Amino acid sequence: MRRRPALVVWPERPTGRDARVLARMSAFGTVLLAAHARESDAAARHVQLLKTQRRLERRVVNQEHRRSRASHDLRTPLMVIKGYVDMMLKGTAGGLTAPIQRYLERLRRSADDQSAIIERRLAKVQDEGVEDLRPLLRTAFIPAARGQRIVDTTMTLPDRPVAIPGARDDVELLVRALARAVAASGAPTAVRVEAAGDAGVWQLRVNIRGGKALPEKTVMLLRHLTQRLRGGLSLPEETGNGWVVHLPVDDTVPVAPRES
Repeated sequence: MRRRPALVVWPERPTGRDARVLARMSAFGTVLLAAHARESDAAARHVQLLKTQRRLERRVVNQEHRRSRASHDLRTPLMVIKGYVDMMLKGTAGGLTAPIQRYLERLRRSADDQSAIIERRLAKVQDEGVEDLRPLLRTAFIPAARGQRIVDTTMTLPDRPVAIPGARDDVELLVRALARAVAASGAPTAVRVEAAGDAGVWQLRVNIRGGKALPEKTVMLLRHLTQRLRGGLSLPEETGNGWVVHLPVDDTVPVAPRES
């Protein structure tokens, strides 16, 4: 049997420096492959996050449109009712008997309550969990003496949400306690909320023009509630202009003006 000539080359086993270089290159290749896999995963996650962001942006836009439509649909008929009630109370349609006067006053208070409820519900949707205290203040102070006496109360609130850090129950107890004090006085009252101290503190001013002094029990309750909310209470003899409740501002709430 005739054998064909063949050339066989046996590579020499690398030793010394060549062996170390090949080992390092092999390890480096493994690292590159792992890095490429991580980069591919990160790119896929980034694409998914972009899709999620666009979906959430569309949802926010749709929610804002629905909120605007709800605001218009709920407030428009209520404003018409309040407008006619005010005209009748002013005597535009002629004189009113005492029963009709009482009915119209009750209707106006109910309309104010409904307006405050609408603002409160819409504020929760708009701020996504951030409680705006302006509707609570209106609900507590404007119909201050339900079914008994009507207290002449004027209220001045800021254009941005009034939010403070602390338990919602404590805030509501504080506002309700002040409102009960106003109702018990039976005197004209001015309520004003404003930012002070470089917008780091809310000042809730309650100026009762005349009327009885608050009982010591009420004062102690107000002091206790303000201290639980990391605030303070100034008495009329200290301010010379009514009660002033100092409460910290919630820094997580945007300071850009919003429609009240």
